[in-house]
Amino acid sequence: MWKVTAKPIPTNDFLASQRTKYSFRDALSAPLSKPTLSAAKAQLSIFSHMPKWVNTLMSIRNKIVKYFGFKVGSTTSLEMKKTDLKLGDAAGFMTVISVKDHEVISFAEDKHMQFYMSVTTDDQQTTVSTLVNLKTPIGRLYMAMITPFHWVIARVVIHNAVKEQRL
Repeated sequence: MWKVTAKPIPTNDFLASQRTKYSFRDALSAPLSKPTLSAAKAQLSIFSHMPKWVNTLMSIRNKIVKYFGFKVGSTTSLEMKKTDLKLGDAAGFMTVISVKDHEVISFAEDKHMQFYMSVTTDDQQTTVSTLVNLKTPIGRLYMAMITPFHWVIARVVIHNAVKEQRL
């Protein structure tokens, strides 16, 4: 059974304040079995363990989109040796721009889009929320094409973290 559920899009958080006219936003929650888990450790617990098929898809994606000016990272997952995230740390292709006990915000930008990700925790759940501001028609086309992949990959990666009791 899937443990990941879509949440209503927050309207009064930092990501909402960054939203532009052309954007994509989602929020997914999963239960925590470790109620004292910080947001930084939750982010590492989720994104340090990508399934091989996700890494393969991301590698293919990176090879294609770099020719169109999209930012691509050298890795598709967070470094497994990290035990915490700090302000300014690389988090995959993103950079950590805010660290609080119960929320970590990461950011990346290229000429087509701005990408924000917020990971929050409370005693019962973790929530991963993404915001993509689309700056160009190519960015909007790209987002339309990858949204179904995002939908599946995000849920699988978060679900796996729950199933493997990393959260």
